[in-house]
Amino acid sequence: MFTPFVTDEHPVAIYSGIPPQYTSDGLAIDCALVLHVLKGTARIRCNLEVINERPGSVVLFNPGDAIMVEQRSPDFEVEILAFSSFIQLAALNQLEGVSTGALRKSFILDDPAVASATSGMVSVIRSALGVSSVRELYFITVMQLRAFYMLYHVMLRRQHIGVETFKSRADELFFRFRQLLGEHCRTSRNVAFYAEKLCITTRYLNDIVRQHYGRSPKEAIDIYTIMQIRLDLLQTDITPTELAYRYNFSSPSFFSDYFRRNAGYTPQEYRRQNTFGKVIP
Repeated sequence: MFTPFVTDEHPVAIYSGIPPQYTSDGLAIDCALVLHVLKGTARIRCNLEVINERPGSVVLFNPGDAIMVEQRSPDFEVEILAFSSFIQLAALNQLEGVSTGALRKSFILDDPAVASATSGMVSVIRSALGVSSVRELYFITVMQLRAFYMLYHVMLRRQHIGVETFKSRADELFFRFRQLLGEHCRTSRNVAFYAEKLCITTRYLNDIVRQHYGRSPKEAIDIYTIMQIRLDLLQTDITPTELAYRYNFSSPSFFSDYFRRNAGYTPQEYRRQNTFGKVIP
């Protein structure tokens, strides 16, 4: 059964083990995560980009990120601090003299100092869970995140991560394609739309996406869109008809056919079964 990372009543949560949201079908998230890998390895796609997680890795995920697991080892185990987008915004807004743009993107750091700081932060917040009011927990979490984000920012700069430098024009275009997909997946699933935004031909876009993702641009668009729709179906009470128009489909029946073709279920079946799809063994 689907269990969201956080809710309005519980805007902060800590998880250990393997999060059920880590599936081979993929699912978008609607909160922020700080993930610390304790054991094992995993290869995931976050917004179509490969992230290789290994012991000691600390990964930032942001609301709206679409996560799909491609492979994980049997002993894979993580510790996750999950918190609402409101708490994330409050923490980021308190970082004086720091450009928070990079911190709003998903990054992985393999650094003992960051891993140690993550464990300490999770330990403090874990102690506050269950004994603090929601208001007290909010302030404790924001204060801890503020210090954590500052350290993360320092380490990103030291390792020259987060600066938008690209090895090739193709790398830059794929990065921009992923950005555009996050901005426009609800309004367009047309390959030509994205090629025009990038000022390139659809053929060149096809070459770039296949080179970086191993699939066609149309497949990439559909996979990303389906992960966002799954989240809406599981996290909201919005009807499939309303979702059809939210995602700019011409009719509810076309939306239902599109979802069934790409997800293997109708929207109603997916919501009713509350399934995550196949979890990688």
